[in-house]
Amino acid sequence: MAIRDRNARAWYHRGQTLCNDKKFDEAVACYDRALELSPDDPILWRRRGFTLIRTGRYHEAAASFDRALALAPDDATAWQRMGYALACLGQEKDAAACFEAALMRDPEHILAWQSRGWLLGIMCRYDEATACYEAVIRLDPSRGSAVWHRERMQERRDFAALADEVREAEQFIDVPACISDVVRERDYGNVALARAVLRELVGRAERSAVQRR
Repeated sequence: MAIRDRNARAWYHRGQTLCNDKKFDEAVACYDRALELSPDDPILWRRRGFTLIRTGRYHEAAASFDRALALAPDDATAWQRMGYALACLGQEKDAAACFEAALMRDPEHILAWQSRGWLLGIMCRYDEATACYEAVIRLDPSRGSAVWHRERMQERRDFAALADEVREAEQFIDVPACISDVVRERDYGNVALARAVLRELVGRAERSAVQRR
């Protein structure tokens, strides 16, 4: 979609240049000038919102994306960026809904999948986050960052499972310090070994209890 007003387009391009130079406040001022000339242009609202994110002005960014979506409700990128702004404001449920809205409109929107994975990881929904990064990898097998994040989600999932298993095991056995230390120190590299040893110890305790009956 092209910006219709020629003078607004000139301000937009000036804002783009300033944004590329990381002069974000000046870029926002340019988008504001462009919007004075073309207030119903969703591209301008979306770009203004993105630049406001770069300055940490998340409330204003969300308001800009809200305007963009009122004008172009099927803009998957605007939904994705709105979700990011809301996530940064701590509005996780609304942010998740925005990422889902983006993916409904464009199931191959890589940034929406990646943003959804990031948010689900924050929400400790590690299996769902892993699935998001796997979707990114299917769409772009060369995206190494998605592979890295998928592995981190799997690590966190396994670590959370170990922490739960330790709490449960403490009701029945004295959990060895070396296993408790894996949890305390967040030693992801030894999670699998700690889980295997803990299960063996719990299994032995259960078998002994049965034999004493």
